[in-house]
Amino acid sequence: MRIALHGVPSEIILSVVGGSLSVIVYLIWVHYSVYKTKYYNDEFKYFAVEKRLIIYIGFLLANLCVAFLLFWLLTLIFAALIFV
Repeated sequence: MRIALHGVPSEIILSVVGGSLSVIVYLIWVHYSVYKTKYYNDEFKYFAVEKRLIIYIGFLLANLCVAFLLFWLLTLIFAALIFV
């Protein structure tokens, strides 16, 4: 482990980058898996625009809350793996 006298240690930067990349992969996977469902392709496209917008905003809010928690969890896990 390196001790930084100034600036941010590279281990912290690497753990944040690892957490960020994991969250991006998670969000892409969730959107892709929802896009491939039968419900989305058969029924969702016939809803009114307002209803689709409300459902999608709710979907985004739920996923961003999970992504926020996942980011911090994975950042701490990556930091623990790097610092050990």
